[in-house]
Amino acid sequence: MTRFVPLAILILAGTLFLGGCYDPHKKYVYPLTPREKVADSAGEKAARRAAPLGDALVRYLRNGSGVQDGEFTLGVRFRAGGSAPRMDTLRDLEALLVIMRDYPSLRIAIEAHTDSEGEADKNLKLSQWRADWVGRFLIERGIDAERIEAQGFGASLPIADDSTPEGQRLNRRLVIRVLNFDRQPLKPKLR
Repeated sequence: MTRFVPLAILILAGTLFLGGCYDPHKKYVYPLTPREKVADSAGEKAARRAAPLGDALVRYLRNGSGVQDGEFTLGVRFRAGGSAPRMDTLRDLEALLVIMRDYPSLRIAIEAHTDSEGEADKNLKLSQWRADWVGRFLIERGIDAERIEAQGFGASLPIADDSTPEGQRLNRRLVIRVLNFDRQPLKPKLR
């Protein structure tokens, strides 16, 4: 045990000597890269590919461009006939949660759709359960319920030919529709 005490003191002294001590009176400056240089950087492009919903939604909220009517497809996937999503598909939902925290006036509608396989009334119930699940996910993590509307449409509003597997895949979707917002993100108070 006594062998390690001199070693620890030597490491601490070396760290302080090489790194210095924090000086509360010194002004530390960390240069920021200008926004225009970051906008097309490799890191920025990778972030857009990793979170396309978050990127598109924030761009829309900042300047209203890129998406007609403020409608975004949420990449959450459900097991066939199930009302709970696959956990490996929650990335978009987590991005939506962060964005809703950053934009406290943002109100959304969650619209769930199914394909036409099965009974119409069961599909309608299933789509409502899925929309409600997304709403509960947001509410349980601190988003006010007044900011969220959830509606299931079943197979009543297809966007593709439901007679093909690809069309059915496209028709099974969750859509986030922006209802209103003031384009101003939350401004954190600095101490």
